Amino acid sequence: MKNTDNFQSQKLEESFLKRLTLLCGKESFRPKLDHIRDFLSQDRRVIEARSKVIIVGGTNGKGETSHSLSYLYERAGFTSCLWTSPHVLSITERFKLNEKNISIEELTELLDENEEVIKSLKLSFYEALFVLFIKFALKHETDFVILEVGLGGRFDATNIFTRPIAAITSIGLDHTEILGNTLKEILFEKYGITRFGGKLFENIEQTFLKDILSQWCERDDITLTSVSKQSELPYFERNRQMAVALFEESTQQSLDKDSLKKIEWPLTPGRWDSMLVGDREFVFVGAHNQLGHKVLLKSISDCQGKESFDVLMSFSTGREDQISSTIKLYNTYPCIIKSVNILSFQHERALSKETLQQNLKTGTKVYEIHDFLDTILSTNEEIDTEKQSNIESLRSGSNKLLVVGSYYFIACMQKYLRTKYSK
Repeated sequence: MKNTDNFQSQKLEESFLKRLTLLCGKESFRPKLDHIRDFLSQDRRVIEARSKVIIVGGTNGKGETSHSLSYLYERAGFTSCLWTSPHVLSITERFKLNEKNISIEELTELLDENEEVIKSLKLSFYEALFVLFIKFALKHETDFVILEVGLGGRFDATNIFTRPIAAITSIGLDHTEILGNTLKEILFEKYGITRFGGKLFENIEQTFLKDILSQWCERDDITLTSVSKQSELPYFERNRQMAVALFEESTQQSLDKDSLKKIEWPLTPGRWDSMLVGDREFVFVGAHNQLGHKVLLKSISDCQGKESFDVLMSFSTGREDQISSTIKLYNTYPCIIKSVNILSFQHERALSKETLQQNLKTGTKVYEIHDFLDTILSTNEEIDTEKQSNIESLRSGSNKLLVVGSYYFIACMQKYLRTKYSK
C-alpha cells in the first residue's frame, strides 16, 4: 500500500511541476520585487498581525540555520511555517508546517486556487512557489514564519515583510554576475533584508565586513548582534548558534546550555544525510560554491578520528570559474581526501560534460553519473576498459564516498541511488 501511495504522490508531483513550468518557465532569478510585494500586501498584513517573521540570508548556512530554528520551535512547543529553497528530492520540501512537508495534494490545491493570478502577474517559477507558500501560511496560523532567502536578499521574493527579525549567516563570492564582484557589494544585497529600526543577527567571519555592517546598522538605527565569537568553530555549530540566538530573541526564552549539548539535531536532505548501498556509504553535503567547499573541508579536517573520503563532485551553471580552484583545494587535504572524481549529470542548471572538461586539466576525466555509479557498484560491465581502470580502486574497495556540489547534483545522485539500488 505504501508503494502505491508513493507512486501516486510521484505522479501528482510530476503533474504539478509540469503545470507550473508551463505557467512560469524554468526556475531562475530576476531582480524584481514590487509586483509580488504589492500583490501580497494584504496577506502580509494578516501574517504579521499574528506571527513573528524571521528572514535568514547569507552565502552559506542559511538553509541549515532555518531548519535548525524550525526544529527548536517544534521542540519547545511552538508552531511554525518554514520556506526554504531549493529542494533535493521533492518540491514539497520547500513548504514545512511544524517540521512536516506539505502534502502534494495540498500543494496542488493551492496551485488550483492561484493559477489564474500566477498567469496574470507573469510570475517566475520561484515567485509562484513563494506566493503558494504565503497562501499556505495564511491557511495555517502559526507562532512563527521562517523564510530562507533564495538569492541575494534585496530583490528576493521573500523580502516583502515590514518588520522581520533578520539574520545574515555568512558572506562569500557567489552569483557574482547578479550580486556583484566584491564582498562589500554582496553584503549590500544581503543587508537589503533588514528594516530601519529593526534587528539583525550576523555570523560573518571577515572583520572588515563586520565593520561595514556595524556602520550601516548605526546609520539605520538597527540593533546588531554578532552571534559567534569563535570563527574557528565548525560551520554547522555556527549555524546552530545562530538558530539558538534567533529562537531566544523571537521567543524571549533562554535555552539551557547543557540541554543544547544533548540535542539530536535533525538531518535534512543534502546536509550530511547518508545512504548505504551494500557496504558503501554515500554522504551528501551541499557545497555549491568555493566558500562552502572550504568550510566543509575544514570541518572534516578538524574532526577527531578523521575519516578519509573519495569525493564525487559536480557543478551547476555559473560556477565555471570555480572548477579548477575547487579541485585544487581538495587536493591540499591528502589525509582526508583520497580522490576527486568529476561527474556530469542531467539538469537544466547542470554544466555540460564538455564545459566541465574544458575547465579541467588535460587528461582529467569527466564521468557520466549513471555509468560511474553502475561501474563502482559493479552492475555495469559495459564500461570501456580505460574508464574502468581509472576507477578500479573505487570499484574494489572504497567504503566512504562524499557527494558534494550543488543541490541539483545531490538530488540527481540520490534519486538514481534510491530508484536503482534502494532495497
